[in-house]
Amino acid sequence: MLARILLESLTRRRRRRLLGLLAIALGIAVAAAVGTLAVDVGDKVSRELRSFGANISVRPAADSLAVTVGGVDYRPVGAGAFLPEDQLVQLKRIFWRNNIVAFAPFLDVPVTLAGNRTVLVGTWFDKSLQVDKSEVFETGLEKLHPAWKIQGHWPADVDPNAVLVGRRLAERLGLAVGQTLPASVSQPNADPGNDSSLRLRSSAVFTVCGILETGGTEDDEMLASLTAVQKLAGLEGKIRRVEISALTKPEDAFAHSDPAKLAPADLDRWMCTPYVSSIAFQIQQAIPGSEAKPVYQVAETEGKIVDRVGVLMAVLVAAALVVAALAVASIMLASVLERRAEIGLFAALGATHSRVAVLFLLEASALGLLGGVAGYFLGSLLAWRLALAVFGVPVGLHWVILPACLALALGITLLGSALPVMRALKISPAAVLRD
Repeated sequence: MLARILLESLTRRRRRRLLGLLAIALGIAVAAAVGTLAVDVGDKVSRELRSFGANISVRPAADSLAVTVGGVDYRPVGAGAFLPEDQLVQLKRIFWRNNIVAFAPFLDVPVTLAGNRTVLVGTWFDKSLQVDKSEVFETGLEKLHPAWKIQGHWPADVDPNAVLVGRRLAERLGLAVGQTLPASVSQPNADPGNDSSLRLRSSAVFTVCGILETGGTEDDEMLASLTAVQKLAGLEGKIRRVEISALTKPEDAFAHSDPAKLAPADLDRWMCTPYVSSIAFQIQQAIPGSEAKPVYQVAETEGKIVDRVGVLMAVLVAAALVVAALAVASIMLASVLERRAEIGLFAALGATHSRVAVLFLLEASALGLLGGVAGYFLGSLLAWRLALAVFGVPVGLHWVILPACLALALGITLLGSALPVMRALKISPAAVLRD
């Protein structure tokens, strides 16, 4: 009997039921879309934010005080400490190796161009690094700074004569893509019998393959392949610094703990959390003689953006669910007012308050479950379209989200039905039947 009454109640007043179903489906669709994006493209969001640049900088721990002007290191060639280039493969062997998105080494060498002093920077542009027998890691400046603007094209690592010239430097010297320019650098004298103050002068001719614009110090520099700059400066196998881009978790109070003072259990938790500080600590342990420091300006900015995007999405979901609950409440309240005579008849025939409440709540539950299923598929379609438009990669169905969508739909439907059901229980059978 109850099933027949419930079925007839759901099939009557179809327009009102469809409006309630639509309200629930739209609210759940927003929640499902946000959940799908969070599950499937969370790393893609972090990788997009990695276009800000490196968030970890590695330098020799014993490096001397740098002589910098406008962010450019003007120390003589060979001055200060260096890191071995062959140790960079250790970056892909730490615990958080999969969080290392890209990195590039740098060797800054002061050079003279047509009587003008500037800095020639050796680096990897597009490097295939052999990590082990089965893994090759693609890295370099192209992946570390994908947002840099290049007029022309990136140099090839195998081309020792190709260079990128910073925009401001190119304007000062009147350089354009395709031009050649000679550069000279003073090397330390390799003959121990000579006066150590004497220098041997080395020179090379470079071809401008691109004009670089970053808005930073690189606009006043030249960038060439690391091997060519090492050979020109007589510093084969040496690098001055490494910039690393890593996927990290926004830092909290625990992230700033001193690992030397942590208890073993807390240290394990700190090491097993992808904070920028914990990844830098592991890098420092992996490369002997190095000092890895987080670039907090980049890391904190990225963390704030991730947090604010998360808060924004949570607010959107909450707003959609609240609107759906209000829509259900209004529809159920209208249904109660229309069915006052039916409710009074139930009560007159001996139906208790609990039976009347169960009837309305079962109707709401059935409506909520149908809206939850519809909202899940609609939200998955919405997430697929958004991911394709924003990231260029579609997402699939995540069935693990379906139970959560059904629970949410059931919850907001019952919550929205609470007030109308209480109103229904207050109806007086005598007054209704008399009217």
